[in-house]
Amino acid sequence: MIRAHAAPAPAPPARVTTFELFFDLVFVLTITRLTGVLHHEPDVIGLLTVFLILANIWWMYSGYSWLTSHTATSSLGRRALLFVAMGGFLVMAIATPDAFGDDGLAFGLAYLVVVIVHLGMFGRVFEHGAVREMLQIAPYNLGSAALLIIAGFVEGAADWWLWGAAAALHVVLLEVGRYRSFSLPQAHYVERNGVVLIVALGESMVSLGLGLGDEVLTLPVLAAAVLSLALAAALWSLYFVDTDAAAERSLESAPRESVLRIAGLAFSYAFVPLLGGIVMISSGLTEVLAHPLEPLATASAAFIGGGAALYVLGIAAFRQAIGAAGAAVWLASAFAAIACIGTVWLGTATTAIAEVAVVIGILFALVAVAHRRSRHLEAATARAVDGN
Repeated sequence: MIRAHAAPAPAPPARVTTFELFFDLVFVLTITRLTGVLHHEPDVIGLLTVFLILANIWWMYSGYSWLTSHTATSSLGRRALLFVAMGGFLVMAIATPDAFGDDGLAFGLAYLVVVIVHLGMFGRVFEHGAVREMLQIAPYNLGSAALLIIAGFVEGAADWWLWGAAAALHVVLLEVGRYRSFSLPQAHYVERNGVVLIVALGESMVSLGLGLGDEVLTLPVLAAAVLSLALAAALWSLYFVDTDAAAERSLESAPRESVLRIAGLAFSYAFVPLLGGIVMISSGLTEVLAHPLEPLATASAAFIGGGAALYVLGIAAFRQAIGAAGAAVWLASAFAAIACIGTVWLGTATTAIAEVAVVIGILFALVAVAHRRSRHLEAATARAVDGN
């Protein structure tokens, strides 16, 4: 039952806590499971499956990220509830490979548990006005859970429509909602989502290590492993060199009524292609490590080049949401995305490591362009402030 309490909640954490990191590790297990989905179903159906599952799970994770940014997780009661939610996320991750099949009902029921815990905790943390607005959100989240549970009982096209409708409810909620009573501890929220991105990249490295198995460590295999690390570093740099700091500044300077809208566009919408791009790249890199000096299968080459392009466009959309894009960055991002897609031919016609090496070069070139643009904008802002 949701109710407002007069007593103030404990002060929100200034930094991401170890308990929150533990929570994130359970969520990011989904990234590994989704990578496995693409590995076993490397086609359009596999991609659609990945993004429908990711969109629904990420929405609720974002809800918890926002919730724990407002309150300390040190009390035993709150930790107990969060452990229950973690169990829900764990079941969803385990059920992910067959979420459109026999494990669909388990996924839907686990999703309902995650939604109910989120609503229950919300009523204990926020003031009355925000709780009233949360009651307007509840039907959408509960509706998504209901649709996923129903999907567990059907097959074929109906299954796909129900999953799509569940994801669409989240979009509708963000577009029509008005959240004037909500606030956002910007620094903690940005850091929390950044940590998830780091953990997702780390999880992809773990997947590569498991994929190597008993592979003989020849020079080409070692080169492929090092290039895989360099590719992860390029993905990390695109977000963390400038973008996360710009997001924090944007949220801090935005009017209160705009903060939730900006956060939703940046961290709910744009993060889906970022995480999806990581899943695609991780799936493609599995074959790179297995056959570094051979041409890639079309699907693997497409996952590497297409995943990098999707990640680049996701970063551009993120920058647009926080007001840090600009025509120059969009143009550079478009060229980089097209160039990444062009590497698919390279991977299928030459060698696996050739495609990876070129993608790395493209991404680091974009990092340099975006960084230079950010420094230019910061200098211009400083001159304007000094002039006033």
